[in-house]
Amino acid sequence: MKVKISLILMLLLLFVASISLATGVTIKTYTPFADQDPAAQLYNDLMEEWATETGNVIEDYSGMQDEAFMHSLSDALKDGDVDVVILPVGSNVDTSKLVDVSTLLALAPDCGARVMNGMKEENGSVILTPVRFNWETLYVNKSVLANYGLTVPSSFEELIITSLQLGQMGIQPIANALCEWPEIVLDCTAMMGASETEYGQAASLEGAESVLNSLVLVGAFGQDPWNITDEAMEQQFISGQAAMRFDTSDLALMIPEESVDNYTVIQLPGMDGTPRSTVVGYPDIGLAMTRACFENVARQEAALSLIRKLLSAPLSSMAGGSLGESIVTLTQNATDIVGVLYDKNPETFSDWSEKTISSLMATTKAQ
Repeated sequence: MKVKISLILMLLLLFVASISLATGVTIKTYTPFADQDPAAQLYNDLMEEWATETGNVIEDYSGMQDEAFMHSLSDALKDGDVDVVILPVGSNVDTSKLVDVSTLLALAPDCGARVMNGMKEENGSVILTPVRFNWETLYVNKSVLANYGLTVPSSFEELIITSLQLGQMGIQPIANALCEWPEIVLDCTAMMGASETEYGQAASLEGAESVLNSLVLVGAFGQDPWNITDEAMEQQFISGQAAMRFDTSDLALMIPEESVDNYTVIQLPGMDGTPRSTVVGYPDIGLAMTRACFENVARQEAALSLIRKLLSAPLSSMAGGSLGESIVTLTQNATDIVGVLYDKNPETFSDWSEKTISSLMATTKAQ
């Protein structure tokens, strides 16, 4: 009789457990992680892991951000039928249906959300916490440096010394053409040449000229960066013939998979000796909890668990290996994202950049 009772109790416990598992909270998500997006597979893996770990259920509506997708999302927001959204910054949605980042942080300070001025809405509120940026910084080929007994520069002084040493050994230090598409170089050197809060202002324009002058004088861009295409310089860097290059996040997708462990990206080294935690570029996509989810205790708790997992994951990486790890470090440690010089100085940028490059060219040719 005792055996039968024990068996019945065990069966009851298993039944209760199965009911509990079956009634896990369902969280509905909308994201752009679909098709060819480099983070799509990682996102799907994270969803499966989270569902297994928590016993909750994911109802995911990831897809291309076309008219049909946005219409479906708008309806879901209106009906309160979605919990977590990951959206391209600037998407045309009703932000009153989303919880701002400050409120999210007040609810869960450890959730990984960040308030960034560069992600402000027109009314001044910050609705999305960053998931991925379109950034600009300095790429470094670690293997090229290692071949000549050098290490990745961590300060402006080290960058100057490393560039000088590479040039003396006949190696291209920084693979950027200055006669063609120099905007990225100017953006990065402006951030390096003045404080982060002065980016885009007169002080950073003057700082860019000072940084560039120092680099050009030691041959950082080669002996003649005025008569070569930037495409040629880009290929020189990708093929492992140059040590460094200023470029955007898109370059990470062009590095061959078998070579990603040779490359890294770094925080821009400030001329004042302080690495820049503010990143040059634009926010790409961000995350928010919906107000309907926020106002439902069970959904809120489950959604916060999911948000913690997503914001601690390397969804910002555009590559694998060492390069991907450095991208995650760069973006997850960023305190803000500040745009580019052209957008901050649309009326004067072209004249200023032409004058700056012409002055550098004249200085080089006069040597």
